[in-house]
Amino acid sequence: MSEVFVEKLTGIDLLQWACSMTIDSKSNMNLERIYRNEHSPIRTQIFKVSMIGIPTFVSTHFVRHNVGILGHFCKTQRDDRIGDTEGTAHDRWTPTNHGILCNAQALINIARKRLCYKSHPSTRAVMRMLLYAVKEVDEDLAKRMLPECRYRGNVCHEDRICGCIWDVKHWKEVEINE
Repeated sequence: MSEVFVEKLTGIDLLQWACSMTIDSKSNMNLERIYRNEHSPIRTQIFKVSMIGIPTFVSTHFVRHNVGILGHFCKTQRDDRIGDTEGTAHDRWTPTNHGILCNAQALINIARKRLCYKSHPSTRAVMRMLLYAVKEVDEDLAKRMLPECRYRGNVCHEDRICGCIWDVKHWKEVEINE
């Protein structure tokens, strides 16, 4: 059984300090506004993500993300470290641990791809667990963690639309009508 835990490492004080540097006066910026705007001080909000017992291939999907990531920390698969000299103990479904140290923008970006129905169902399931864990520590950020089609105003930019969300239009349909 997989588990996901999120700890928020920074808060509103750091955000407001960063905002005050950009406007040269005291800032009263709040998290809801900065997440909606996605301005640069969003990157002051740092999170520690622990995904425990997720399938190895799902870990590989998450490790593909690098923008706003301070580090990925994944369980080793080296046979000389795990006692598997025959190379038989691991396959794509083998449970593994994956840690991420990242900022709020990274979580928004990851959600855009990993909540999409073109993503593998197991990856979406772990991403939903991550979303719910973020909601426990930062509800305003969780509201901005959307699949790509929702993020882009109900327009899908994949080559082939998944069709699972009924009011989403394909990008070709939108461009033709403009």
